[in-house]
Amino acid sequence: MRHYAPAFSQLMLQHLKAALLLTLLTVSLTALSQEVNKKWGKPTQEELSMTEYPPDKDAPAVQLYRSVDVYYSFSRGIQVFYDVRCRLKVLKPEGRGVGDVSISLRQGESYRTMREIVTGLKAAAYNLDNGKLVKTKMESSMVNEEQVDKTEKLIKFSVPQVRVGTVIEYEYRIESDFFYDLHDWHAQSDIPVRWTRYELSVPEWFRFSIEQSGAAHLEYSAEEGNMTIEGTPLSTEEKTFIGEFLPALKEDDFVWCAADYGSKVTHELRGIYVPGEVHKNYTSTWQDIDKQLKDDEEFGWRIKKSSPLKAEILAAGIPAMADPRQRVAAVWQMLGSRVRWNNHYGFWAKSGARVLKDGSGSNADINFLLINMLHDAGVEAFPIGLRLRNRGLLPQTHASLKYLSTFVVGIQLNDSTVACIDASAQDGYLDVLPARLLVERARIIHKDRPGSWLNLRDRSHHREVTTIQAALQPDGTISGQRIRSCSGQAAASLRRLWRTADDSTEVIRQLQDRMAIEVSNYRLEGRHDFSPTVRETLRFTKQCNTTGNIIYLNPLIFTPQPSSPFKAAERSLPVEFPYSQHEQLNVQLTLPEGWTPEELPKPMVIKLDGITARIICQLNGRQLLARYQLDISRTFFSQQQYPDLKAFFDKLVESNKYIVALKKQP
Repeated sequence: MRHYAPAFSQLMLQHLKAALLLTLLTVSLTALSQEVNKKWGKPTQEELSMTEYPPDKDAPAVQLYRSVDVYYSFSRGIQVFYDVRCRLKVLKPEGRGVGDVSISLRQGESYRTMREIVTGLKAAAYNLDNGKLVKTKMESSMVNEEQVDKTEKLIKFSVPQVRVGTVIEYEYRIESDFFYDLHDWHAQSDIPVRWTRYELSVPEWFRFSIEQSGAAHLEYSAEEGNMTIEGTPLSTEEKTFIGEFLPALKEDDFVWCAADYGSKVTHELRGIYVPGEVHKNYTSTWQDIDKQLKDDEEFGWRIKKSSPLKAEILAAGIPAMADPRQRVAAVWQMLGSRVRWNNHYGFWAKSGARVLKDGSGSNADINFLLINMLHDAGVEAFPIGLRLRNRGLLPQTHASLKYLSTFVVGIQLNDSTVACIDASAQDGYLDVLPARLLVERARIIHKDRPGSWLNLRDRSHHREVTTIQAALQPDGTISGQRIRSCSGQAAASLRRLWRTADDSTEVIRQLQDRMAIEVSNYRLEGRHDFSPTVRETLRFTKQCNTTGNIIYLNPLIFTPQPSSPFKAAERSLPVEFPYSQHEQLNVQLTLPEGWTPEELPKPMVIKLDGITARIICQLNGRQLLARYQLDISRTFFSQQQYPDLKAFFDKLVESNKYIVALKKQP
């Protein structure tokens, strides 16, 4: 019997493991299949015991329940209330961040007395300690306020005792004076959603255009209701949207704002119609926003001012420079020597004198200074308002100042040429903006003529041209020179690399490790210049693999595309490249006397609508010549086009790995 005992024990252990896994899975599935728990302050045993979310087993947390009830109140003028309740489950250590919450509140744009406040804020964490339910309430000391700018304030709070397994609940009400401008409702978030509901009650006096968008299914229903205002009965329109088992909208390097593609409900107030009293149209246009900004003393009036540095600009003779680009460069360098960006984007700004005194500021702070300084230098400049790419697309159907989150500076170089620049682009140049500012719709705000639209994304490019001249030795050693000319975004990226590096030695070491080379000399020209290009020159040595009398080498020497950025088999979101790209590599490798390749790769052209790659390799005497070129002119690919895009890059990576075998001829 002793002979069979180990096998029997092992078998029993496997059965026990399987039973345990089945039990855990059953608990998770039971929690999902049961009716949604709508009892507040009473998480169920299934919710407390849940260890994973079966529809998305990698999810760090899940939103179990969220309700937003929106309705009007007339007790203190006309207000709209938002009652929010949310229950979440933390499943993994990286999911603990769901316990840190920020509530964005608006303050008056043109009417300073209008505002939003939070009331009834409560939060608690529920944990099982040795099988016993422990509830930990949030104290008021865990709630903080942060003034973002003159139109936005954040209420931040942290739920205590949040760890893996915690169920979190919080609730609050937003009381808003902006009765004419309802918040957008987003059904999805960066974690999966088990159940969510949005209920909107609108009195008959208000006429809204309400739009539902997004691929995830939402159940919709509408019915009539009623309310009473000072004894007067009023009918209401009750709309309900419910979503279940909604997938997470996961941000990555190829989508700027996943919420743009999630299911949501947006609203636009067409008008207020009180029988016998008021008929008012509330639909705004971007021309209305232009006027509002130009009339604002903290925005429009700032455009017309001189800068505190006007005397220095005149003393430096900048206005007398013939070329406006020279004037822009001189002003940019003067401003850069006095002020640094504080890594914040904004729309409203401090005074120029205050920014100069502090020595730092947001991009809006410095951009206003730049506009005023350019005026003092005799260069026409103006703000170009936009919404940061990671905050979502600027709506086309309706206009509101709330959608503008920052602005860049437009510069009129001549009658037909406008260039753009931003104070946060420390490594940039004209029309070389940070990627998050490269939006399709940006609004030019002229001080003395109507506004207009500008596509910033089409103005930027990444261009990189590399030339390698090297010689191969019989022992498999390649030595030579690589010259890389970078312009546009490529130049900004290289400048940023050196600016943010701890020291130059570390940059060179990383370069050597990444390219498997030894660098004997390195030179970077144009690193600190206000110019569109940077030129990098290095001398290098690289060792090829050898076996007996065969040398194995990649004719491109440095693989331009060593791996694909698209590894997932499927994708639920589109692919957004930040800007157009051109990458070119020309190699001239001198082979040792008497050595020839067994076979060269055939010329290859890979094409996809908007992307083309070419690789050519040929032998000219002892010169092995290789050319690689990649052009990306299209910046948007839908999720339906993702398989073709992935296949393109898979093939490109494979073609980059081609190895040539060189043999010594007898």
